[in-house]
Amino acid sequence: MSESDQNKAIEEYKGSCICPTCPTWNKCAKDANEKLFCVTGKSADCISEIKGCMCPTCPLAQSLDVGITHNCYCVKGSEMEQRG
Repeated sequence: MSESDQNKAIEEYKGSCICPTCPTWNKCAKDANEKLFCVTGKSADCISEIKGCMCPTCPLAQSLDVGITHNCYCVKGSEMEQRG
């Protein structure tokens, strides 16, 4: 998949992302349009403390077959980063 196609898919997935409903998500992440941490990786500068994690219950993560073993993507990194 080309980088352009990847970026398009990420933007489409962001529309289904439930990160904004998570107790850990904050105003900084909102203002920076940070979402889809399971794919894009941890928060650049906004989130550093876990206040709850909805990754295991996220329908989008479940459809991507991620979120059960690895989660807290906003702080720990994407699924691929955590798998090593």
